[in-house]
Formats: sequence, C-alpha cells, structure tokens
Amino acid sequence: MAWRDLQAIAARRSRLIVEWLGGLGSPVTWELTVADLVRDWRMSALLVVPVRLGSISQVVACAALAREAKVDIVGIVLNCVEPMDTETCDMLMPIATIERLTYLPVLGCIPFLENVRDRDQLIAAAANLNLEALSY
Repeated sequence: MAWRDLQAIAARRSRLIVEWLGGLGSPVTWELTVADLVRDWRMSALLVVPVRLGSISQVVACAALAREAKVDIVGIVLNCVEPMDTETCDMLMPIATIERLTYLPVLGCIPFLENVRDRDQLIAAAANLNLEALSY
C-alpha cells in the first residue's frame, strides 16, 4: 500500500523527498529496517545528523550501515538542534573528519531555527547548503 502510494506521487513529481521514521537502522517490522526499504525501493538517501556530542559516532555508524545495506547516500546535512555558535558546531562536528570517516560529502549545516515554520529562515538555511551535489 505505502509503496503504491509513493509510486503514484513520484510519477507526478520530478523529485520526491521522503522523511523516514528515524535513522537507517530504525526497525519498520521485526525483519525490516528503514535501510532495507530505502534499498529495496531504489531510493537515494540524505543523512540529516543532529549536531551534538556523540553525533560523529552516529553518522559513522549510519554510513557503515548504508554501505552494508547497499543504500545510496548522496550526502550529509548537519542540523543544529539547539542554539550554538559556529565554533561550537565545528568542534562537535568537524566536517573534514566526518567526510574522511564516512567517505561522504557534507553538504552544509542548518543553523538552529527558533521557528521552523518561518519560511524565510528555512529558505536562508537551505541557501547555505551545497545542493548542487544532489543534481544527479
């Protein structure tokens, strides 16, 4: 049912963004994870990773799972989930280190947004991402 609905929507769009129910390792059933569905449905994935202590380990594990499950990861976006300055963000999630450990490009960082429904803030945040890497 979900696959048919997704196909119907995708047929009417040039691009489709699907937000999954958690990370690639999140279980969907007793036998399947999100990674299994992304692979089986032949979708590309973009990892969105919160900027906080421990997130380097999280993104490295997700990248390893993606390789193991043969999921096509097109890049990583860092997401500041709380207010922080650029130096703190860089200390918690050094881009060069993440790219070296995951073999994936970091497309940028979304700053903390007070109001995620503020369209202007969202546009400004997206404008700072290297989305050219997604044109395939």
